[in-house]
Amino acid sequence: MSWWLTNASRARSEQVALAQLQERAGWLSAVGWRVGDDLQLIVDFDIQHNGETFSLYMVYPSTFPDTPPMVLSRDGKRLTWHQYGAGGELCLEFRPDNWDPSITGAMMAESAYLLLSGERPEGDEGGVVPSAHKASIGRDARNEHMRFVLDPGVIEVLAVLPVDTAVPIIAWDRFEKPTWVASLVSVGDEGSIWSNSGPKPSRSSIAKGFAFRTTREIAGFGANPGRFAELLPAEFPELAEQLLDSPFDGFVLLGDADRWIALNLYPQEGKQTVFGYKMIVAPGTSGRLPTNHAGLAEKRVAIVGCGSVGSKIAATLARSGVRKFTLVDDDIFFSANLVRNDLDARAIGQHKVDSLAARLKDIVANAEISMRRVAIGQQESAGTTESVMEELAQADLLIDATADPRAFNLMAAVARRHRKPMIWCEVFAGGIGGIVARARPELDPIPTIARGQIRAWCDAHGVPWAATTQVEYGAQREQGSTLVADDADASVIAGHASRLALDILTREQSIFPFSAYAIGLAGEWIFRAAFDTWPIDLLPEGKWGEGQDGASKEDLKELLASLFPEVAA
Repeated sequence: MSWWLTNASRARSEQVALAQLQERAGWLSAVGWRVGDDLQLIVDFDIQHNGETFSLYMVYPSTFPDTPPMVLSRDGKRLTWHQYGAGGELCLEFRPDNWDPSITGAMMAESAYLLLSGERPEGDEGGVVPSAHKASIGRDARNEHMRFVLDPGVIEVLAVLPVDTAVPIIAWDRFEKPTWVASLVSVGDEGSIWSNSGPKPSRSSIAKGFAFRTTREIAGFGANPGRFAELLPAEFPELAEQLLDSPFDGFVLLGDADRWIALNLYPQEGKQTVFGYKMIVAPGTSGRLPTNHAGLAEKRVAIVGCGSVGSKIAATLARSGVRKFTLVDDDIFFSANLVRNDLDARAIGQHKVDSLAARLKDIVANAEISMRRVAIGQQESAGTTESVMEELAQADLLIDATADPRAFNLMAAVARRHRKPMIWCEVFAGGIGGIVARARPELDPIPTIARGQIRAWCDAHGVPWAATTQVEYGAQREQGSTLVADDADASVIAGHASRLALDILTREQSIFPFSAYAIGLAGEWIFRAAFDTWPIDLLPEGKWGEGQDGASKEDLKELLASLFPEVAA
């Protein structure tokens, strides 16, 4: 129901306020009220200024007075630069971002007069009414389906290129319905002037072209890109000489200083076709990551298990700056995995490690990813298992995201023997919560003992171990109903495990006083309520490094002689 049918007193006060404004303001006339087809309350009015009449109407939305009315042109004309297109809404001083219910329609009408009269002062010179806000990048490009994105730093590179000289560029181009998006990969031969440090999207194509800095007038090509092909030989002969193929297939960037346009030259039926791309300069990204994350690019993280938890940990670490991964999992992605995994339908039928590697390469540039389609601790050959364990030993951090004790034990052996920090986590079924834990050489117990201490901690609280070891995260309540963890549960535990990982990789002094935490997501088991967290104190125990029994050199010589008598002889 429209607001004015239930708030007649406010509607009456709106009518009175506009009538009073008309009495005292000589510029307001022809005020008339009507009801729209959808019962919206509408008022028509005219504004006179310098002998010119502006016909407007104001629409009160159904949510008034919580949201502002809209003032529009009755004849569909563009009346001001502060207007959302011809016939569109006027952008006034009272807007959704600063609206207050005490503001009236009469105040909106007065704001419209100040805008229109301010842009038309007496005399020959036009006036400028400064904008009270800046349009967002998204709103500015809302109806632009061909976009060329530039990093903010590359504008400075383009601005100092030699004038009237065609400089080679490489760009990537990608279509994802309904939008074509392109961006620079490099400037100069083989990136000699500038090279993009960001990733190139998967399923994108590479296009060559030229950047051409010029002081000549180019604005018209943005509105009418087809004219560029006609005027190219006469207006830009230096550039035309470099476009050896006719018609040319690639990008041309034209501009100077911070004003550039992007043109995509494309052969069609033997003729030169030109498409204009909306040039979008991306906002700066400095300060988005802590300074101590800079060294993550040189760290290698091994993740065993690329399911719901492992995939999310991998993506988080990549966004944080990790570029080197060893991914281990023999599982194939199916549609049933969509409910929890960080991957999507494009991965169906693929090995999880392959699709996750592609996902990480879309997040971080120059990723170095080793993919092992192997199930650690299951029916694999001894040689395959050994080769994977040797590769795990080269990592700076081991993460077990399998919730499988067989995989855990083998990874724990690698961690202990090669003095590698290890993190593991388990999601409890049914949204109860989960556990995250770490084992750091010489600071924590070796992983197998740490796991035992966690189980003992649970027993000490009189509660049996609630973690599931099944990849489906299924378990049974006492009543017999199935418990299943959802994506939110897996994401929370994966997020906490990722924080432990980043803490190990970036800090010498940990910010976590404990090495294991039980994290509650519901008021069950030991948890008193959702988000109840229990720290678990782990006591150093066990020997990190190769096992040593104190054998002397003579003992070792005697052992070798017994094993290889022909060598000893």
